[in-house]
Parts: sequence; structure tokens; C-alpha cells
Amino acid sequence: MPQRPSDESGIWRRELKLGGLAVLLVGLVVAGAIVFTSSGADSGGSAPPLSKAELASLAKRIAANEAQANQVVEGSIAAKLAALRGVPVVVNQWASWCPSCRAEFPFFQRLAKRFSGRVAFVGLDSQDRRGDAEDFLARYPVEYPSIFDPDASQAGSVGGGQGWPTTVFYDDQGRRTHIRPGGYATAAQLRTDIETYALGGGT
Repeated sequence: MPQRPSDESGIWRRELKLGGLAVLLVGLVVAGAIVFTSSGADSGGSAPPLSKAELASLAKRIAANEAQANQVVEGSIAAKLAALRGVPVVVNQWASWCPSCRAEFPFFQRLAKRFSGRVAFVGLDSQDRRGDAEDFLARYPVEYPSIFDPDASQAGSVGGGQGWPTTVFYDDQGRRTHIRPGGYATAAQLRTDIETYALGGGT
């Protein structure tokens, strides 16, 4: 946080005036904005309301992702993230042989439904056999696809691949905001991270 200038005569008063003007401008922007969870701020901290066409486009992207629900699919995580640009994304790296993945999967099942239409979820089935992964998903179905990642290179490209499970969060501007190594002990912990790092854009 910037320190108060030592010159009390004029600089501090000018900064106070500028600060007050900034607060006023922010208030005007907020008052006129349309609140929507998938709309993000640009580098200046404000963004125009999304048009109906933009909202429809985001909804289509989420729907296209959910249309692949519970499938092990080919492709790259980079391409998937590009297709979901504008939507908050939660990427979960897992494998059928991983006990901690099995323990946390019910949380992803539940919260993917809860945040449907607001957050896109993507699995990364890393260092696994495809048949085993498909059997696993038959027992623990989820509302989103998992990209087949046999050598964990896809996981490594997003900051994972060192331990199982790992969860990576992106905000609606496509910025990676958090990497969570290890499994979640409770659904509440996962929900907090989704709200903080995907929807809130926290760091």
C-alpha cells in the first residue's frame, strides 16, 4: 500500500482529491453496471455490461462443455480453455487409481451441478488407463468431460502433474488464479475455492 507522502502541504491534499474522484467514478460505474457472474473486469477494473449476444455465447460455451458430460475425451486443455474463454473454469486433475481423487469426486459431482451455467468444469485424467477411467466415471458420474492425459503433459502445462489430485482455477478472463495440490477434505472447502478463485478472481 502506498505510503503517505512526507510533504503535508499540497501533495497530500491533491491525492485526497484524486482519490475522492476515483471513488466517485467507481460508484457511478457500479451503479450503472449489470451484475453477471461471468462478466470480468479489464485491467482498469471496469467492463461494460455484456450484451445479449455475448451472454448467449457464454451460455453456448458452457452447454457445449456439459454436452460431453462424463466422457473421457481427446484434445488439449489449451484448446478447451480457449473454447471456454469468458467463462470461469475449474480444472481437476485425477486418475482412477488415486484414493484421494476418489474421496473428493463426490464434491465435484455436487458442486458442478450447483454452479452449472456459471462455472465450467473440466477433468484431466492423467497417467491413467482409458478403460479404468471410464469404469471409474461409471461409478462416479460428473456433469463435465475429462481430457485423456496418459503422460500427464496436459496437467503439467497448467501447473499440475506433480501430485494427484490437483485442481487449477481460472477466472472469466482466462487468467490462472490458483493451483490447489492435494485433495479436498470437504465440499465446503471446494466451494470456497470456486467462489474465491473462479468467480471472484482471487489470487
